[in-house]
Amino acid sequence: MTDAAEQTVMGFKDMHPAQTEALLTYINMTLSVTPDEYFEEIIDAAEDLVVLLGGIGIEVHYGVAV
Repeated sequence: MTDAAEQTVMGFKDMHPAQTEALLTYINMTLSVTPDEYFEEIIDAAEDLVVLLGGIGIEVHYGVAV
């Protein structure tokens, strides 16, 4: 493993718009199919991922699927 100083991290600003859209679509799909017992853990993991990539976080809206 290399030192952290040698590593570079790709952020949202560095990604192609299609990559950003694909990542956010994946996060949305994951939140949509997650069992209730794991929902809060998945939200936390998604939030951490988005912040790590330079975003400001995620916003979750609860709704009823018909």
